[in-house]
Amino acid sequence: MRSIVAFALLALTLCGCLRPGEERPDLDLDVGVASIEGLSVQVVDGQATIRELGPNEMILWAQAPVLELHISPGAPTKLHLTVLNCMPGAELRVGQDWTPSLQTDHPTQCVFDVRLEEAKVTEVLIAPRDYDTAESYRFAVMGDVQTALNTVDEVFQSISAMPDLRFVLCTGDIVQDGEYWEYELYEEQLAYLRIPIFSTVGNHEVRKPPQRWHQLFGRFSAHFRFKDVDFSLVDSGNASIDPKTYNRLKEWLDEGRDRVHIFGTHFPPRDPIGGRNASFRSRNEGAKLLARLAEGRVDLTLYGHIHSYYSYENAGIPAYVSGGGGALPERYEGIGRHFLAISVSPAGLGEVEFVDVDSP
Repeated sequence: MRSIVAFALLALTLCGCLRPGEERPDLDLDVGVASIEGLSVQVVDGQATIRELGPNEMILWAQAPVLELHISPGAPTKLHLTVLNCMPGAELRVGQDWTPSLQTDHPTQCVFDVRLEEAKVTEVLIAPRDYDTAESYRFAVMGDVQTALNTVDEVFQSISAMPDLRFVLCTGDIVQDGEYWEYELYEEQLAYLRIPIFSTVGNHEVRKPPQRWHQLFGRFSAHFRFKDVDFSLVDSGNASIDPKTYNRLKEWLDEGRDRVHIFGTHFPPRDPIGGRNASFRSRNEGAKLLARLAEGRVDLTLYGHIHSYYSYENAGIPAYVSGGGGALPERYEGIGRHFLAISVSPAGLGEVEFVDVDSP
């Protein structure tokens, strides 16, 4: 009898561990939706988190280069809208009318005054005017800062010194323990980054309750399109992807099937050299993910977690590990702080440049 009870308890324990990140996909659905008396706001696809909302003021943290908002006031009003982590030069469009941002202290802070009509949904677009122009551009990729938060400004300054980069993709592990003071320091260091950074989480962010990330930065998994190229950043913070997130990824893969599609997550599905087991906790799941990415005709996969640099292929798709944000490096490989600068266009991928932050 005791053995049966022990087995049942073990089974329940194992079942409870099958979805260690199950809260996060549900929290994703809450992002970008808020209301107070006389005013309601929806950010389409949750591509920005609403940090503050008052009768005449709203503050957003953007998770995508292009934001669409549906705003419904109960009475005519003027809304003072601040967008943090905004694309430099972004403007606000209502109908066919574009309005430049008011002057601010930093290029990734955009500020607008929006006039809202009573009992009417105002549809707002916030983006650079070239957001839908099909042409080549470059973006940066980095990950794994962790205990180097106090010096990540040097990485950000190196990124900012390349004037043609439009934004940064981060594959997670920005912080070491997910403490609020770490996120505060991270935002202070972003003063040295002159383009926005769009990130998923790694295993270090999820050491603390997920509400911390959710309140400040929004979704754990996000999808967006910029200049006719699709991007999917997916939460694998527990060395796995939740079933609900797989369902969303399928939608994103179907939607971007006929466009260039770039996929990023923290853990590589399989360790590129196999010596550290620095990959998904299930080899079967790693194979499952790669099969789905191949079926979805993904053009590029980007990973972090390993504090080094690798260029290889997985499931026939070009793959890069870039974990050079400053976390303790893989010393025997001799690769330190770095980021990638990647060229892309609707026609396909271009050059992937390795940029050494500490080289003379």
